[in-house]
Amino acid sequence: MNNVLKNITECVSNEMQEFETLFNNCFSSEDKLLNDILVYTNSMKGKRIRPLLIFLTAKTFGNITEQTFRSAVIIELLHTASLLHDDVIDNSGLRRNNRTVNALFGDKAAILVGDYLYGKALATIKTEEDFLLMNVFSRIALQLPQGEIKETDVTFNKDTDLSTYLNVIYYKTASLISAATECGARTCRNPNINVQEMTLLGENIGMAFQIRDDILDYDENNLMGKGLGNDIKEKKITLPFIYYLETLDKKRKEEMIELFFSDNKSDEDIHSIIDNVRKSGVIEKSIERQKEYSEKALKCVDTMPLNDYSVQLRALVQYLTIRKQ
Repeated sequence: MNNVLKNITECVSNEMQEFETLFNNCFSSEDKLLNDILVYTNSMKGKRIRPLLIFLTAKTFGNITEQTFRSAVIIELLHTASLLHDDVIDNSGLRRNNRTVNALFGDKAAILVGDYLYGKALATIKTEEDFLLMNVFSRIALQLPQGEIKETDVTFNKDTDLSTYLNVIYYKTASLISAATECGARTCRNPNINVQEMTLLGENIGMAFQIRDDILDYDENNLMGKGLGNDIKEKKITLPFIYYLETLDKKRKEEMIELFFSDNKSDEDIHSIIDNVRKSGVIEKSIERQKEYSEKALKCVDTMPLNDYSVQLRALVQYLTIRKQ
């Protein structure tokens, strides 16, 4: 964890530690193979952005409750399960600079462990209050695979429409972050919260977060660990490429679409696409679109009570949308 994120997390550090204990308890089994895969999966933990958003949102308005903790565990389990499935679909060999579960244990094991974690998420629901959040959890469980299906359809149909792209990143990324801020608002025992506004906060964070991720695919100095041009290699349409196509005449546009979706792109082809996109000036245009979502998220934060937690929430929004790692 870098110093910026460490400082943001400090005000809820005790809650984050308790979350880790609860979350880690979901990653053990008496079955040796399952246990080995679960332990390995959990060893590749990310920055825990979604639990952090839940806790900062809840603490801004009221209290972090037992229900808040369970919601954080459920959201992160759904996120982890979706990553296991995504890596199989994308045939990914690396995640966070580590070998993926499918690369080490095989596709079948990765899919089944992802399914197991979806089951663990359901098993975490304990109380009648938790069932009131089932609409959130079920919505995410539906939207995450829908996002993958939509992205697969984009590749199959060579769809470079902007509205289609925005729909895909909402389902794949923004929907889960939106669920995090919504759960934080709904579990803190404050009846006077505009839950819709907090849901919108997460949605805008998620959209800005994903567009920033797209931009980093063209940045040779990025520290994301996914590699320069990785989205191009995997034929994933991103905002800079969509904007680049808008600068081309019909013939050149058709040529670039065929190259982008080709199964036989060379490294030279990928670097040519990167260079063309960079030189076209659309990276700056993409940054402006990302900033629009970031500013919308910050406006949502401005509607919240001013305290240490909302200050750190604002810092987190800024961190997530200008990050290089």
